[in-house]
Amino acid sequence: MGTEEQTGAMRNMAVLDLTGMSSAEELSSITRIEDIALVLVPESLSGALARIPMNDVASVVPVPDGADVRVHTGSAVFGGEALADPGGDNVVLVVTGTLALTGPVDHVGYRQVIVTGMVLAPHGSEAALAAGLTKVTGSVQYYDHVEGQRFRNLSGQTKISGEVLANRGGNPSDVLFLTGQTIITGPTSEVGFQNIVAAGQLIAPREGEVELMSALTMQGQLIWYDGQPRFFSGRESFGRAFFELLDEPMSMVLIGSFTIEDGVPPELLREKIGDIALIGNLVASKEVLPVLQLLVTEKHGTITTEQDAGDR
Repeated sequence: MGTEEQTGAMRNMAVLDLTGMSSAEELSSITRIEDIALVLVPESLSGALARIPMNDVASVVPVPDGADVRVHTGSAVFGGEALADPGGDNVVLVVTGTLALTGPVDHVGYRQVIVTGMVLAPHGSEAALAAGLTKVTGSVQYYDHVEGQRFRNLSGQTKISGEVLANRGGNPSDVLFLTGQTIITGPTSEVGFQNIVAAGQLIAPREGEVELMSALTMQGQLIWYDGQPRFFSGRESFGRAFFELLDEPMSMVLIGSFTIEDGVPPELLREKIGDIALIGNLVASKEVLPVLQLLVTEKHGTITTEQDAGDR
């Protein structure tokens, strides 16, 4: 099932696939479900699943009993003809992330197609997808299909320069997929893709906002930064000595969980930090909190005191 344990609490997964279970007794081995994007369950066990405590579960989808369930997490890139012949009469396709179709779709042969995220397909596929998509939690976007266009996919935690978006040596009809967490580390003076499709987190320079937005389709969190910041990801603490070592004011992009240690005076932060872009959590003392609220110009997450963070 792709879980941490075969019994007990199931947590912190993109997809919890319970379609292999055949009885309520088997399902009763699960005591709790939490922090799951999508739960798949046989239709006959939907009632039994409802009796299990759940927290932070985005979607529960019943599927036909006995179906051949094929699950893709992240980016699933198929030719349009691939949806017509799944190789069976009782096949269910589940995509958590982006379903990208690189050619026109004439017919959908899957019994069900369930997408939590984004569907990207060429114009001309609207009628087939309207009939064939069972459930989409997200958006369906269409692009112009051109013979010979290329599809590039960057996934996971990725850093690219703004020059990559110029698509040197490519075609203006090409499509770029960015899934996961993507940081564009410099200005974008030119975009050489017909579409840039981002699903997840995209961190980009405000200096290239006009050029990027002309081609961008976004599903997730988009955050802009100014200047030439330093990027920090993961989990880290910053003490007084760190800020005192800075020769001039610095911009910061924080992605993850961070702490400003006790003993950092508010005036030192005002002197050494120009602005902060935050995706995640930032914890500091009550004295420093108002300064951080001023310095954080882009925020997807929380700014709290240590006491408040402990109460969460």
